[in-house]
Amino acid sequence: MMKPVIGIVASWNEENESSVLPHTYVSAVLEAGGIPLAIPMVGKEEADQILPKLDGMVFPGGADVDPARYGERPHLKLGKVNPRLDELELYLARRVLDMGLPVVGICRGCQVVNVAAGGTLVQDIPSQVGGAMKHQQQAPRWHGTHEVIIDEDSLAFDVFGVRRLMVNSYHHQAVRDPGEGLVVSGRALDGVTEVVEGRKNFVLLIQWHPECMFKHNRVFLRPFEALVEAARNYRD
Repeated sequence: MMKPVIGIVASWNEENESSVLPHTYVSAVLEAGGIPLAIPMVGKEEADQILPKLDGMVFPGGADVDPARYGERPHLKLGKVNPRLDELELYLARRVLDMGLPVVGICRGCQVVNVAAGGTLVQDIPSQVGGAMKHQQQAPRWHGTHEVIIDEDSLAFDVFGVRRLMVNSYHHQAVRDPGEGLVVSGRALDGVTEVVEGRKNFVLLIQWHPECMFKHNRVFLRPFEALVEAARNYRD
């Protein structure tokens, strides 16, 4: 049986014009039974030729999404933005959502897919969310530092099999308003959105980094395993 091909969008370093993809994402897809395919910085025409070869997609972590993409002015605490990566990932995300291609979004990837669907973001959690806990941990990347509470009647619950998860945390932005066809299904104890998912198709958007945790706790391989399984069904 052919293994599903899972596209992973590589980040883009503008300064030295290089595509970058941490191997943790590749390892997670391989461990889950998929074939990872890195997508470098390409134009829309090339992207359109790549998409039909994919059975699923991962949007990984990275820089802040430019708030102009969701109709806001930049907050004082906005971090570094990556205009060319925004252009490519938002285009890919809209196409993927239209195609019904199974997708997992991680950290920035969660935010990118949400913005592609018409949603908005909290630009800076510490200054815009009252009573927010620490979401940029100073601990090993595999170590969970805060809880996420998952709705029982959700794709996320079906995937992880638990209502409470201790997750790692490396973000200062988060989903505020979910985009069209998306719904919030998990939050941190301070109310910050940690999981967004599709109402119909397999769309699982998570704010933490399971690819850094699965070798220490196998529950964090489950989103990749679920993606690969959904990718198999997508072609059937």
